[in-house]
Amino acid sequence: MKSILLLASLLTLAAGGALAGERGSPTPACPQGVLTLRLLRSINNPPQPDVVGTWEAANPCVTIEVNEVPFGQLADKISVLAASGNPPDIFGYDGPNTASYAAAGMLLPLDAYLPAGFKDDVTRASLTEHSYLGKLYSPGTQQTTLAMFYNATLLDKLDIHPPTDLNSGWTWAQALEAMQKCQQGRGDDVAVWGLAPSHFGTGQPGFVYRDLLFERSAGDPKAPKDSSAYKTYFAISPDGKTAEGWLNTPQAVAGATFYRDLFNVAKVTPKAGIPTAFQDGKACFTLDTSYFMAGLIKNDPGFKWGVTPLPYIKTPIVHTGSVTLGVSRKTKYPAQAAKFVIDVSTGLPAVEYAHRARILPVLKSVRDKMPELNEYPLSIFYQELVQWGQPRPPSPHFAQYDKIVSDALRDIAYGADPKTRLDAAARTLQPILSR
Repeated sequence: MKSILLLASLLTLAAGGALAGERGSPTPACPQGVLTLRLLRSINNPPQPDVVGTWEAANPCVTIEVNEVPFGQLADKISVLAASGNPPDIFGYDGPNTASYAAAGMLLPLDAYLPAGFKDDVTRASLTEHSYLGKLYSPGTQQTTLAMFYNATLLDKLDIHPPTDLNSGWTWAQALEAMQKCQQGRGDDVAVWGLAPSHFGTGQPGFVYRDLLFERSAGDPKAPKDSSAYKTYFAISPDGKTAEGWLNTPQAVAGATFYRDLFNVAKVTPKAGIPTAFQDGKACFTLDTSYFMAGLIKNDPGFKWGVTPLPYIKTPIVHTGSVTLGVSRKTKYPAQAAKFVIDVSTGLPAVEYAHRARILPVLKSVRDKMPELNEYPLSIFYQELVQWGQPRPPSPHFAQYDKIVSDALRDIAYGADPKTRLDAAARTLQPILSR
C-alpha cells in the first residue's frame, strides 16, 4: 500500500489538507497523472493492506490513501467528514448504516457500475441491507452471524452434547437448562459462568446485534402481517418509520423478560464485562461470530470446544451485517472509486480474504470457491446466514434506533421492567423515525 495515515493525519486533512481525488503530474504510463483516492476505514478492517496494494499494482494510475480510526470513532468521523467540503472518496463503515447514509445523501448509488448478474449473485440479506429505495449503495465485503460456542471439555463431563445442525438447534429454554447445569457457583462466588457476558460494543449488555435477537426470536414471520407475532419478528415497520407496535409487542416484552431473567433470576451470566471469560475457561458458553472461531484456532485455549446454532425463543433468527465499503456522493471520480470498491469486494480478492479471515462471503460465486463453508463448525455460521439471516432493523435512522434500543436493552438487563422500558423506547423513536 502506498500510504497509510493514522488519526492525526486524518484530522489534518479534514482541516483543509490535500483534497480527495487529486491528480499528480503526468507520466508516460499515466498521461493524465496518478489519481489519489482517499479511503476512510476503521483500524484492522477491510480492505486489508495487501488487498489495496494488489489493486494498486493492477491499476498503476490510481493510488489509495488509507486513513484509519478506531471502530468506536468511525461513525462520528464519517458524519463530520461527509458534511465537509473535503470528504474521503470511499468510506468503510458498518453495514446497517447503509440506508441512513444513503438517505442523508452521503453515498453514491453503484447500480451503474455493478458487473452483470451481480444482484443475482449477492445473498438476500446483503442485498436488503445495502439497498435503499431500490438502489444498491454497497456491494458488501463480508457477512457475519452469531452462533453459540461451548466448552466441550466441561459439558462432556456432564453428558451435555449441544446440537451441531440447524434442524435440531436448541430453544433458549433448553440452552438455559444446560447453562444452569454447567455453571459452577452462584451469587458472588461463581467460578464458571453458564454464559459469558457480551464483549460487543462497550462490553455492556444491550448491543442490538446480539441482544435484540431475544425479542425478535419471540416473533413469527409466518404469522399474519397485522399480528403482533409478525411485527415482533421484524421489530420495525417495512418502511423503517414505525417502532410503536413493532418493538414493544407482548411477544417482544416476553422475549425481553427472558433476557432480563438470565441476569437477575437464573443469574447464569454477569452484567459486568469479562472479555476473555470463555477463552480462560470461566464460562461454559458464549455467543460470537466466526471471527471468534479463527481466534480459538490460532490461540488454543487449552480445552475442547464446539459450536452450536444460536438458540431462539419461538423462531430461529440471526442478525447479519458487517463492515462494508461505499463511495462518497461528493467524489470527483465516481467511476474510479466505484471500480476500487467493487473490485476488492468481488472476485479473487474476496475469495482470498474470506479464506484467511474465516468470514462469510457476500457472493454465492465466492461461496462456491470455499469448501470449508460446508465443514463443521464454519458450516453452522453459513447455514444460519442462508436460512435464518435477517438484517438489523433497516431504517434511514438506524443509528438512532440502534442507540435507543441498546440503551433500553441494557437497562432491562440491569433489572428495569421490560414493558415500561420498551414502551419508552418506542415513544422516543417514533418522532425520529417518522421524519
